[in-house]
Amino acid sequence: MTRNSIAAPSPTVKSDSVLSGPESLPVYSGDWTWIQAAHLLRRMSFAPTYSEIKQSVEDGLEKTIEKLFAPQPEPELPINYYFKDDPEVPIGETWIGKKFTPRINGLLNARNASLEAWIMGLYLDKPVNVLEKLVLFWHNHLVVSLITPPNPKWDYYSLLRKYALGDFKALMKEITINSAMLIYLNGDQNTAKSPNENYARELLELFTIGKGPLIGPGDYTNYTENDIQEIARALTGWGINRRDDKVTFSERKHDTGTKQLSEHFGNATIPNLGEEEYKKVIDIIFEQDEVARFISRQLYIWYVSSNISESVEREVIEPMAQILRKSDYHIEPVLRALCQSEHFFSACNLGNMIKSPIDYTAMLFRTGNVDLPDNLLEKYPYWFAFSRAVNRLDQRPFYLPSVAGWQAYYQEPVYYRYWLSSVSLTQRHDLTSQLVRRRLRGRGLRNAGMDLLGLIAVFDHPEDPNALIRQLSLLFMPFALTDEQYDFLKTDILIPGLPDYEWTEEYGNFIDNPKDENLRKAVLSRLESLMEVMFGMAENQLM
Repeated sequence: MTRNSIAAPSPTVKSDSVLSGPESLPVYSGDWTWIQAAHLLRRMSFAPTYSEIKQSVEDGLEKTIEKLFAPQPEPELPINYYFKDDPEVPIGETWIGKKFTPRINGLLNARNASLEAWIMGLYLDKPVNVLEKLVLFWHNHLVVSLITPPNPKWDYYSLLRKYALGDFKALMKEITINSAMLIYLNGDQNTAKSPNENYARELLELFTIGKGPLIGPGDYTNYTENDIQEIARALTGWGINRRDDKVTFSERKHDTGTKQLSEHFGNATIPNLGEEEYKKVIDIIFEQDEVARFISRQLYIWYVSSNISESVEREVIEPMAQILRKSDYHIEPVLRALCQSEHFFSACNLGNMIKSPIDYTAMLFRTGNVDLPDNLLEKYPYWFAFSRAVNRLDQRPFYLPSVAGWQAYYQEPVYYRYWLSSVSLTQRHDLTSQLVRRRLRGRGLRNAGMDLLGLIAVFDHPEDPNALIRQLSLLFMPFALTDEQYDFLKTDILIPGLPDYEWTEEYGNFIDNPKDENLRKAVLSRLESLMEVMFGMAENQLM
């Protein structure tokens, strides 16, 4: 694909402020244009709007970073938005903290639907911010999947939101005895008499330090099989009260013996500390420098690229790891350093990812200006429609394919290309067509879709077909199209065979007579045809 440079929809601003940051991860100092602003907002948040990107261009890098990392107010709790037979929760009220009775037919589905819709609402209703995409990162990293009780799922997701930008070590301590994690990785079945190694294995292999190459029988670079067994012993005794889903600890089921770790952990021993012993386990693991490198690589793959070369390892991952250690494993400093770095804005990192199903669907709903109601209860059907679309595209929260997460973030050599197939492309096209043509339906929805006329109304020059198409392309795509592509979109799709002034006059007549239904339909029909073709372009799959 050719990446020609064109004038951005908003003026170019030189990034003349020097942001504070480690000398080992240089801060970006190049031109600050629409391309860079959109890249930052798309990667760090979900589906920025035209106005948000334009404002970022005007603000510059430093102010944009501050807005992205600004503290977010706590959202309203998930509500019962449709289920009339919930004995504890009337429609419109939250079910969080309320009794759950599994035998009531339909109640489980209703509460889980509420939770999934609520999560999608966080992506659509908030201004651009780093929190929500980072929470999704943690969900993919500290996987909980295929568990049904809604209350543990809520507790788990709330825990991720609480610590997303904060103390990774503290998060690992709490996630270790979180009810959803105990259920998912059988921690509630781990007893002195019958140790279960599932969580201990993933704690080391996937959550904190990583395996590294095998260097001997049962001996990986960073830990041994015996370490897994000893840590499993240290984590015995935890369980779940199935009546209220509360976490419990039993001294009787806890292994009180001393646990001996390998030289990978300095031959540390773990004495019997009862219900405090899990904290000692995490402290010992986090004494190892490789933990910082491991999580830095995962953040890099999530936000920047799957290509970690030797130079990236040396010039980006290692500095990130140093920042992480110096901040006592707080995530915000390392994420700030990464997303304002020269490397983050390198040309090779622009458009090098496939939009994930959530990114793609959020782009359609949020950037594409789907007209959502103001009333909270009426928003839930839209959020649930978002959730259903994401489910069909194989990125449904709480339904990850394995404890390793979604394949797009670890499966070599495919990585992000995993999101695309003949099936998923067809499904993306069908969803796009439904929203462009306002044909999206579902419980509480009828003929929902994009407000395309409202979308282009905020553009600088929507009456100019050339400016219109270029602004649309840069709103949804990571770089400029070729002149040939722009010409095709104008002369074959928007105004086939007609001179430019035909669009200018037609659109101008509509603006002068907005209540004229014939004029509105004529302009809208041209826009719908244009958007369907643009959304079907390969460049639109990139971010």
